[in-house]
Amino acid sequence: MVVGNALRKEREARGVSLDDIARETRIGTRFLQALEEENFDLFPGAFYVHYYIKNYLKACGADATAFFNTYQDYLKRALRRGEELPPDQYMHKMNYARFRRRRTLLIALLALALLALLAWQLLGPPRWLDKALASRPAPPPAIPPFSDHLDLAEEQSCLTRAPLEARLDLEAPCWLSLWRGSEKVAERTFRSGESVALSGYRLTLVIASPPALRLRLNGREVGSLRRSAEAVKLVVDPLSLADVLRR
Repeated sequence: MVVGNALRKEREARGVSLDDIARETRIGTRFLQALEEENFDLFPGAFYVHYYIKNYLKACGADATAFFNTYQDYLKRALRRGEELPPDQYMHKMNYARFRRRRTLLIALLALALLALLAWQLLGPPRWLDKALASRPAPPPAIPPFSDHLDLAEEQSCLTRAPLEARLDLEAPCWLSLWRGSEKVAERTFRSGESVALSGYRLTLVIASPPALRLRLNGREVGSLRRSAEAVKLVVDPLSLADVLRR
């Protein structure tokens, strides 16, 4: 584990813990530990491995450029080995995936059985108390008074549309990974002149080259994005929208 040991030495030499890096980068300690153990299968692709290593080194105060110049060839071979699993490991992963699907199906069936039993207990054959109460006249339902304050705006009274609208206008080629909640919308290199529109309640945008595009959120441009020379990951929801626009 050449790269993993080098990362750990950079961190320990500066007296930095994994929790310190997690607070600085907002990367979970599980992924940081995976970098030190070279467990690259935990990441969705090589881009994320490079991106997380760069942020790891930045939080430690280390020189990321010198690190990649030293270990770039080894890192490429390590990532290539992770893509080509030996037959026995491949079959192990396939069997584990089948086991997880079967376990999920079994848990779902047990949950349905418990719900059916609970429904039968609550809504099943009438008990003696139900029969005794059925002979009594039911009291008239209490109708609350109508409110005199029903002039709420449409956005408050009925969520008829997603609260976040993102538009990306490409001025140069740029690799993008766009997510709506846990749904991946797109992940590829976009050409100059293309435009992308995205809406939802929680948007995640991974931008390899921020100066290559203009980003507007709910019609307002994020000006600080074009001043960033490094890859950027933005996670936007209605609560964090104002902070992102103020940057």
